[in-house]
Amino acid sequence: MISLLLRRARAQWPVLAALLAVVTLGATLLGVCALLVTRTAPVALSVAAQQSDPQRMAVTAYTSAIAGKDARAVTDATRSILAGALAPFPSTSAARASSVMRELPGRDDKAQAYLSGVEDLPDRAALVTGRWPKAGADPRRPETVLLEPTAKLLRLTVGSRVRLKAVAIGDAPAPAVDLTVVGIARPAPGAGWDRDLLDGAGFDPNHNDGTSLREFPAYGPFLVDLGDLLGGGSSLLRMEITARPSLDSATPARLNTAARNVLGADARLTGTLGERAQFTRVASDLPYTLNAARNQQDVTQAAVLAVAVLGTMLTAAALALAGRLTAGLRSSETALLSALGTSRVQLAVTAALEAGLITLVSAAVAVPGSSLLHSALSHLEPMAGARLTTGPQVSGTQLVTVLAGALILTVVLTLTALRAEAPHGVRGRRELLARSGADLLLVAFAGLGWWQLHARRTEADVLQVLAPGLLLAAGAALALRLVPPALRLADRMAARSDGLPLPLAAFEAARRPQAAAAGLLICLAAATGTFGVALAATWDRSQHDQADLSVGTDLALTLTTPPVAGQGTAIARATGARVVSPATDRGIAVGQWLGGSDETPRLVATDTTHAGELLRGRLPSGQDWASATRGLAPANPVTGIPVTAGATLTVTGTATGPIPVRVAPQLLLQDPAGLRSLCAGAPIELDGRAHRITGCAPVDGVRLVAVALPVDYDFSYLVDVVRSDFTVTLGLPGAAGDVSGWKTFAAQETGQLSGAAMTATGNRLTMSGTALLNGGPTTALNLITTAFQAPAAVPVVVSRQFADALSVSAGSALDLTVGTTIVPAKVTGIVPAVPGAARSPGVLADIDALSRVLTAHGDLTYPADAWWAGSPSSADLAELHLGNATTRAGETQRLTSGPLNAGLPAVLRLLVPAAVLLLLAGVLLHVTHDLRDRAVEVARLRGLGMTGREIRTTLLGQHAAILLPLLMAGTLVGGLATVVVAPLLIRSETGATPVPSVLPSWPWPAELLLIALLVAGCTLAAGAVATVQARRAGAAQLRVVS
Repeated sequence: MISLLLRRARAQWPVLAALLAVVTLGATLLGVCALLVTRTAPVALSVAAQQSDPQRMAVTAYTSAIAGKDARAVTDATRSILAGALAPFPSTSAARASSVMRELPGRDDKAQAYLSGVEDLPDRAALVTGRWPKAGADPRRPETVLLEPTAKLLRLTVGSRVRLKAVAIGDAPAPAVDLTVVGIARPAPGAGWDRDLLDGAGFDPNHNDGTSLREFPAYGPFLVDLGDLLGGGSSLLRMEITARPSLDSATPARLNTAARNVLGADARLTGTLGERAQFTRVASDLPYTLNAARNQQDVTQAAVLAVAVLGTMLTAAALALAGRLTAGLRSSETALLSALGTSRVQLAVTAALEAGLITLVSAAVAVPGSSLLHSALSHLEPMAGARLTTGPQVSGTQLVTVLAGALILTVVLTLTALRAEAPHGVRGRRELLARSGADLLLVAFAGLGWWQLHARRTEADVLQVLAPGLLLAAGAALALRLVPPALRLADRMAARSDGLPLPLAAFEAARRPQAAAAGLLICLAAATGTFGVALAATWDRSQHDQADLSVGTDLALTLTTPPVAGQGTAIARATGARVVSPATDRGIAVGQWLGGSDETPRLVATDTTHAGELLRGRLPSGQDWASATRGLAPANPVTGIPVTAGATLTVTGTATGPIPVRVAPQLLLQDPAGLRSLCAGAPIELDGRAHRITGCAPVDGVRLVAVALPVDYDFSYLVDVVRSDFTVTLGLPGAAGDVSGWKTFAAQETGQLSGAAMTATGNRLTMSGTALLNGGPTTALNLITTAFQAPAAVPVVVSRQFADALSVSAGSALDLTVGTTIVPAKVTGIVPAVPGAARSPGVLADIDALSRVLTAHGDLTYPADAWWAGSPSSADLAELHLGNATTRAGETQRLTSGPLNAGLPAVLRLLVPAAVLLLLAGVLLHVTHDLRDRAVEVARLRGLGMTGREIRTTLLGQHAAILLPLLMAGTLVGGLATVVVAPLLIRSETGATPVPSVLPSWPWPAELLLIALLVAGCTLAAGAVATVQARRAGAAQLRVVS
């Protein structure tokens, strides 16, 4: 038997080489997919964790109300728990703590101050003068650094000494402390000063520390060394410690361990500290960041496995064709062996032995081949850019996958060959497939797979992985049903021709339906190739669309501190952007609706007069953001009164009646970038004295656009209802100009404030009104004058998700809670999604209109919490220290070339070449065997007088009549699959349905190039074989048959 196999191998080595190449190609593709899933995926998760925002991977412990005697022990225990939570990764931690408030001596306003210790202080502030504090020998006589506003208000300089009184508040005593000022510092933007008791402002005239209802002037922090603070015996009002892991040695297993530890850290901290801290909490985004990364990785792995299934099915179809043709080639040999007494069992054993040898040889080639190919892919984009480069490697999973794949493919080859050895009266495989209805069963399974894909489950199952292959196979099987009728129609049409080659070719093609045995392979390969190209283009387009809508603009800078005048100009200068606008991006309440789970309504507001340059995100065909937002912005821009940089304003007021009246002037100023900033003065008595307001205009180009005068009084003086006529004059640095367009009114129409008026004389604005002091809420006693007309309701555009959730349409009225103010809004249109709020019920407004309505309702706080820039030439904003910048290009890069997504475009690079190679191999095998079987017929045609050229034309015509329609049918199947299946295969990074929805993409240049390559390859293969057969045709072949 071995000698038979050796002789057969020597005689039929071209056939065996072709079979071996096909099996090896399929096994190699499986090996690469196995390496992508088992080797690349863990590395990708580790790289993604290393590239994540450090803030999202940090763990922070919050504690409060810590007695001085426990301060150091609580700090050490908290650090230990955080280090254990991040184990097995090494970590570093930084602490900041603030003491309880203590009175400043020599003050009659009950002003208080507090100490703070910040470990990484040089990274969070910049010295103006002096040096940083050092640990002292006596913690009760520490060195301190003050923030500029604190030092100016307390008139302290380097070398000054300050004593803070002792305080005893129950279990939170604070001994007296003598401080020596060694430096003055300025807080750095975006350095976490929002966690300071006074938000890094240095002073708060009406502070409440939460220990009572009393408000008092507060100064601080007095920044001391953390060791001095913990060892000085002072009780701590709050403390937070942030630990950051080093993820250089991250692996999926170690990341999972850290995530579990972090989730349990909160309970461990509470149990460890017990009564030593009143409040404890551990917060971290690390577990949720890793979970999102795993979801994204699962989506990519499911797509890679689906591609592996497609490649395997295509290889199986090629082997089925090869097995059938090989059996036909060996039919005479098999008949001779049977006549010599060889049983069917012996023939089966011989076939199994040959299959086993093919399996071993193909696996031996496929294992190193897949390792080398995987390594080569890792050195190409996008894997190389995602830091997934690797050398050739072999894994156990890869070995098992390659061996199993080669064995299964070889079994398909053997079974096909054995079935093909049927008597001549048995129908061919294609006819059996169509007649038995197996293709209809395949269509049913494909429909079930499509239904599973359409269900959009986050977790991929087996049927979803098989669905693309089933759908393409079902389409190819149905296309085969059209082959016989098409051939018969071609035969009838060709019969009208006067020549011989064309009618003969059509006659032969129609008479030999078995000549279409390669139809399944050709149609499936063409469908797979075109579908692979289209799927890659569709996936890439969807990632770009998702990135556009997710960011919402070209560059979004999320602020970590309130914006200040001049920031827009600095951002424009740093980025070179054409348009820079303040923006709002925050969660809101709509009436009583707070949204569902993970669906908090979001308000996005920006300068919609430049919507076409600022907003990004796909809209329905024929619509752009300029037209979608038309009517949102007010018709007239705001002018206002110019205020020179560094100018000092004055406020003077008088009031009638027996009750002293106070106002807390609020000035709203607008800079050249459109940012409005609130400059609030301290409450002043309307006693006729002038009070200065400084620091309102830090840059040039600022204009005063609104003034609010909240009126307050002491209720203890009130005996009966009192009317008080008040007048407040605002002194400006220059002439007020024309104020005829200004509007003056009461914030609330309750009747408590009447007669609101404003006049301008020279450089003075005089506002007046009558306040009804009746003990009612003072929020109604707010006189406002503005340089603009505020609309009754903010015009907004809402997302389709928002409209469906609340059943609203154009013209619907809404109440939006922005901060603490209820803002009326009116829906003017509906868009698929709002830029920057892709997955949330979104509301889009113009920030100017929003600010006008907020101001009209007494809330002068500008709602900006971000900056948006259109068409920037640079995205480097790190030196500004304003917050976190996200670019549309960067998000696109992350989605298309990030480590968690890189596997899909990499494996699609293999699928299309594999489909081309298998198709050409199948065509070559089919044409070769078909013409070999018809050698005698070709010789007879030569004997009848046909020339070699006519014979070649006949043979080419016959095969072209079969191959070209099948290629076109496969292309049609691939196109239909692109429309029906491709959008369902693509998910967002969380595994959910992408937003915006996926649009199928059919890249015509690439598809036409692929189709041209397939047609040229098939024509070349058929033409080469036909030419050889035409040359060999002669009497010798007739004599051999005779």
